[in-house]
Parts: sequence; structure tokens; C-alpha cells
Amino acid sequence: MAMSPAPHPLPPLTASDPGSFYTIVVSGQNFPITASALQYDAPNFFTDIFFNSAYEESRTRFLYIDRNPEVFRDIVKHMQGYYVAAKDEVHQENLILDAHFFKLRRLIETLRQHLYVNVSGTIFKIARETILNDSPNFFALLEPFSDRNLTPTYFCRSPELFKDVLSHLQGYDIHVRDKVHRNNLLKEARYFKLNNLASKLALGTDYIYSGFPTKPEERIKAEVTMILCNINVRHVLVKGWRDYRDLSSSGKERGESLSSHQDEEDIKMDHQLLLQQQPSSSSSSSSSMPANVSKEKILLHNQNLIQSSDLQDLLYKPTADIEPLALMIEISSIELFAIWPGSVNSSMLGDQHLFVYRDQDLSRLNKICKHLGLQSLTMAANVVKLSPNIYFHLDGQSYKGQEELEPIIRKLALTSAKVTPPGRALRLFLGRALVRLGCKSGQLVMTIVKAEGWSSDKEYNACRKYLTDDMKDLGAL
Repeated sequence: MAMSPAPHPLPPLTASDPGSFYTIVVSGQNFPITASALQYDAPNFFTDIFFNSAYEESRTRFLYIDRNPEVFRDIVKHMQGYYVAAKDEVHQENLILDAHFFKLRRLIETLRQHLYVNVSGTIFKIARETILNDSPNFFALLEPFSDRNLTPTYFCRSPELFKDVLSHLQGYDIHVRDKVHRNNLLKEARYFKLNNLASKLALGTDYIYSGFPTKPEERIKAEVTMILCNINVRHVLVKGWRDYRDLSSSGKERGESLSSHQDEEDIKMDHQLLLQQQPSSSSSSSSSMPANVSKEKILLHNQNLIQSSDLQDLLYKPTADIEPLALMIEISSIELFAIWPGSVNSSMLGDQHLFVYRDQDLSRLNKICKHLGLQSLTMAANVVKLSPNIYFHLDGQSYKGQEELEPIIRKLALTSAKVTPPGRALRLFLGRALVRLGCKSGQLVMTIVKAEGWSSDKEYNACRKYLTDDMKDLGAL
């Protein structure tokens, strides 16, 4: 926002020059003001009245106005060259109203540098430059009306959480105390449409580095764990993924994100068309690509990635300043069917396992599939894999790796053989699970790395908790 140039100092006023004063009567109170003061923030209401050549014959040095005298005292201070600041939100409103009434543009610019926000009765005075950070956001919607900031904007939200939101807008890192605090902050970020804050909070935890790489080149591998419903589908990509850039922006850095939302929608449509028109290819193209390439070549490159017979990691890039992170999701309230092949000599922990999850989880996964051009999941039961190093907390006991989990799964399967004939599945109820996402041959691949659950209602009931004795005191209230 361009600031008005500093005004020239006013000439000293002396009692020997009474002819230079004009008298303005505001609701019965007299205010003597010099001609130079009236012309300080010109053109304005007073110069139109006192110095307009059209009213030469009727020119007068007295003016009667029906306004608030207390507010007008600050108007006079402004015209005398002093800095005027609002004492509170009511004073701010009254000053802005009178600044518009008297057409004082400099005063309007001064007053609009700060904004008053009322959050459930707590007033926040905030610099306008601060509150417009992380734009576009909810406050940017108020910008067209910023020069007429009438009654303070009222939000029926938490003042304590708004302090954290304000710290983010001021450029500070927010100290997240616990999971509840993070979820509440995420709700506030979405309410005020602070996309950068929402993206950081949705990560759930700061990204970490894998300490046990399976390959030497993966010794430093950044990953992030997110709850499935918090994932922003637009931030999901495949390792080696290329975004389309306009050829006119060849001077920008490679890997730049889409320039506009409309470009993104066009790419999604073209991507779907290419997937239908181009034959599938199992060879993966190199992620290194010249900057000036056609849109079709980029889409074909992405298609080769998702159609590759090699497992490709799904990555998450929430902001431009964060490197893509390997994506791990947390899913809750699901069922896992461990397929029993019917032979005691066969492994129970092969690739044939089914996830059955809620409709909202299926919808979110299908949005990811559509965004990347992967095959859609047609039903709530889909094949998943178990990591060789899976950690499974089953029926109150912990099992590390498939070698420890295999015997108990086999025992449960044989025990349930009467109700689960060979060739059917052992049904497990999972409270939650951590799943690594990837893609292979155009399909979404899910690998369970950690889970906790129960094999029956009996085992689940055994894990139920009683209400604490403190709850008994509530009966006396």
C-alpha cells in the first residue's frame, strides 16, 4: 500500500494574526482554526465551503456543523499536523465516519493502517499489513471495505486460539501443545481460510527422517503422517511428478507449481484424456526434464510414472518451501480381512488382504486417485499389503514383524475354521492403522506398517475401560 508523502510543516501561529482564523461551531462548541490548517488535508469539506470561488459573494468565516465535538477535537488535531490514533474500536469507527464526512483523505489513510477485530468480546488491534498475510484469506474479503471499517468485525470464535492465529500472521511459529490443540487450530485456520497454516497443521507432525533405510540412497528420507480426512488432494504427487508450466515462464525454477486454479483444472481434464488415449507403458521416464517442454510431454511423463510396474511412492508437498515428503496416512474404524488360502502350509501373510473402510475414507482415496489419474476404487473393500516389518497390537499383545504375527494369525484362522471355511478370510477389527501410500501399474497401493485391533467382540470387550471413580461425583451436582 503506497503511503502518502509527509506533509510540509505548518507555519507558526501567532496571536497577532487574528484574521487568519475561521470559526467552526460544532454542536454549540467553538473551534477557531487557521486557514493553513483547513488547507492541510485539501481538498476537503472545509476548503469547498470557505475557499470556493463560486461562493465569493457569500463567503463567511463561521460554519455550523451538527457533529460530535469530542471526535471533532481529533479532527482539528489532524488538520494542525498532529498524528491521530484511535483509542478503541468505537473511537476508530467515529473517526472514520467523520473523516469521510469531512473528506480528509490523509486521515483515512492513517486510520486504515490498523483494523479492530472482535473475537467473542475480546478486541484485537491489528496492523492491516499483518492481517493480510497468508492471503488470500477471510480478511482479504474485508479489504474492499477497509476505508469504511464500521463496527469491529465480530467473530464468535475462541480468543485464545485467535492469538495463535495472529502469531502465525505475524510470522512466528506456533507451539502446538497437544493433539486437541492442533485440531482446534486446524479448524480456526480453515474458518479464516489461512491455507498455509492449514497445510502445516494438517501434517499432524513435523516431517521426520527415516532412521532405518532399506537402500543406501534412502538414508535421508523425509516422510509425514497425516489423517486421511486432512489431506489436501492437490498437494499429492508421485515421486518424479512434473507440473505443467506455461512456456512463457521458462525463466522460473523447475518444478514450479501451477500458476492458477484454472490451469490445474485444465490439466486434470487433459490428464484424464491422455490416460484414455495413450497406451499404457511400464517404463518409467526420468524425472529430469528440460524446462521448455510441451504440456502433452509432461502429461505423458506423469502417465508413465503411474503406469510403471515399479512401486512408486506417493509424496506430499504442502507448501512451496517444503520438499516433497513420503506420505503416510492414518485411518480409523476399519476392518481387515486376512485371506486364508485353506492350506496349513501356506503363509497367512501374503498379498491377499482386504481393507473395509468408511464411505468418507473411500471418497477421499478416490479423489487422490482421480487427481493422479489412477484407477478408481469401486468398492469399500480393497487389497492392501502388510509391511514385512509391521508392528501389530492385536488383542492386547504386540507383534513385531510378520515372523511374530504369522503364528497368531494362523492360530486364529484355524480356531475360526468352523465358522470361516477354508478359502474365506479371518476378520479383524482395527481401531486405527498407519498406511504407506504408493502406486503401481496405474493402481493405488496401500501398505500397513502399524495397526492395533481385535480378533473378536470378546477381545474388544476385554479392552473396554470403566469410567473413573471421579465420574460418580457428578451425581451429586
